[in-house]
Amino acid sequence: MKFKLSEMALLAGASGFLVIWIAEYMRTTFADSYWLMMLMLGCLLAFQYLKNKRLEREKVISPTIKQMVDDRKNRQQQPAQSAKKARRKK
Repeated sequence: MKFKLSEMALLAGASGFLVIWIAEYMRTTFADSYWLMMLMLGCLLAFQYLKNKRLEREKVISPTIKQMVDDRKNRQQQPAQSAKKARRKK
């Protein structure tokens, strides 16, 4: 899976904050280290948002699906065209 630089930075930041949070949690109380956990979650949510936004922009449809859609359009157009030709012949 390909990630952009900003996505990788957010993912690395989240993992770094997780490691620091675990170390800080062992040293102090949960309330004192809560802000590190929130930074980690913020990075994860930002990563997910950016990734979904990028995927929505790229939205690559597989060639087989494109081919199926084109075939359906052609089938729908063919009967309409043959009906027009039949009317013209009359």
